[in-house]
Formats: sequence, structure tokens, C-alpha cells
Amino acid sequence: MISTTSQDGGSRAYRAGCAVLALGSFLVVWTSIVRDDGGAAAYFMILMAAAVGAFATRFQPDGMARTMLGLAVMQACLGALTVTAPVTATMPDGVFKAALYNSFFAALWLISMIFFRRAVPKETGAAD
Repeated sequence: MISTTSQDGGSRAYRAGCAVLALGSFLVVWTSIVRDDGGAAAYFMILMAAAVGAFATRFQPDGMARTMLGLAVMQACLGALTVTAPVTATMPDGVFKAALYNSFFAALWLISMIFFRRAVPKETGAAD
């Protein structure tokens, strides 16, 4: 069961984080199928990391935020590998396109992280 705060916008923020995650995942799958360049396995591994992170954190907002941060870092590392690959340099505008593609998805994961972070319930109790 997903536990989010029922206050102000906690559950809305959580749903928005899930929506951005779903949109990003759909776009990764779609663009990987459309491009069909043989590099889709690395991008699918990022989606698998999202699934593992979500289950490991039991879909809690703070854990999902950490998972999205991890995805953004993974996406940036994959982008660095793709941009510096010799085959990328042989394609017209390959370096620019690879950098733009990976930056776009890293930004989506960070946006999702922000929404999940906003969904984390605030502690209202006084410290002992």
C-alpha cells in the first residue's frame, strides 16, 4: 500500500512523480524501438533499475525520490559513455543528439524526484 500524506498536496505530488516516471519510461521504450540502433539494452537497464528501486523502497515517496536521483545519475553516466563512443562521432550530429537525448531523460528523472520529494510527509511531532 502506498503511504502518502493526505495533506495539502502530498498525494498529488506523488501522483505527479509517478506520471513523470511513467511518461519517461514510455518515451525510453518508444524511442528505443524507433531508433533500433542496438543500444536499447542499456536504456532498458535504467528502467529495470527504476523497478528494482521502487520495489526495494516499497514505493515510499522518500525512497522513490532517491531512486529517481539514482536514475538521473545513471542516465548521465550512460550519456557520457554514449557521447564519447567512437560510433557516435561517425554519425552526423551524433554527439549533440546523444547529449540532448540523455540530458532530456536525466531532466525527466530529476523532475520526478522533485515531485516525490514534495510528497514526503512532514514530521509534525516535537523532538524528544
